[in-house]
Amino acid sequence: MNHRLRVAVLLLSTCFVLIGTVGLASCTLQTSTTPSSSSVASSSSSVTSSSSSTTTTSSPESSSTTAEASTTTVRSTSSTTLSPAKDYTRIPTKKKVVALTFDAAYDPTPLQDILLALEGVKADATFFLTGQFVRDFPDWTKKIIRAGYPIGNHSYSHPDFTKLSDNAMRREIDKTAAALIKLEASDPKPLFRAPYGALNKRVLSVLRAEGYVSVFWSIDTLDWKPERTPAQIKAAVLDKLQPGAIILMHVGSKQTAQVLPELLKEIEARGYGFVNLREALLGVAR
Repeated sequence: MNHRLRVAVLLLSTCFVLIGTVGLASCTLQTSTTPSSSSVASSSSSVTSSSSSTTTTSSPESSSTTAEASTTTVRSTSSTTLSPAKDYTRIPTKKKVVALTFDAAYDPTPLQDILLALEGVKADATFFLTGQFVRDFPDWTKKIIRAGYPIGNHSYSHPDFTKLSDNAMRREIDKTAAALIKLEASDPKPLFRAPYGALNKRVLSVLRAEGYVSVFWSIDTLDWKPERTPAQIKAAVLDKLQPGAIILMHVGSKQTAQVLPELLKEIEARGYGFVNLREALLGVAR
């Protein structure tokens, strides 16, 4: 082979080597930058999972459940975080006035004589009715309404509120208010008297949340007892008479109906006037 031919072969061999090297580098570079099918599948799976998670969180059903759970949490803690409702055992005043209050849960027959006695001396009074009384004796309830006396909420079925759940208390309160409003009575708020006078911090917190104050009493006549005499009822009131006293009596007490005309005159003779609790507590109830 002559000299020129050898040079040509050498140059051609060098070109083949260079081309092969560049091709190999190019192939290596392409392999390292292009995701494999398994990598693509893994990445796709990750995106799908993320998308599915987002959809679940924002779905109406899930949002509703979340909102409901949140509401439940807030509501269950509300009774423990709210300040208790005010509890009045007397009217905060130094004036010589008293509040006559009558609870009604059963027998309405003495009510006519009670209303006549109050009308006889133009005495204000406040009636606390259970929802069952309103339901069972609508005509008697209407007599109180027509006479213009304020009516307070005394629960629906007269249970011990300290033994009820928060929601059960609310149902008792709401059913009574609805029964009164159905008869075109005024909303009983803010006046509430707990059955049996049973109260604790939890009960007072629920009352506050529902817009009520608790009305207890200064003088308990115990007139619901069958053996209680008219003279004993009169003495119980007069012995403890003081400015701002809240006097507890019952619509179903025949003894109270009997002694009331005489008792009212004696209270007036001692220089006292009568107020209803809605007006008396209007400026201090909230």
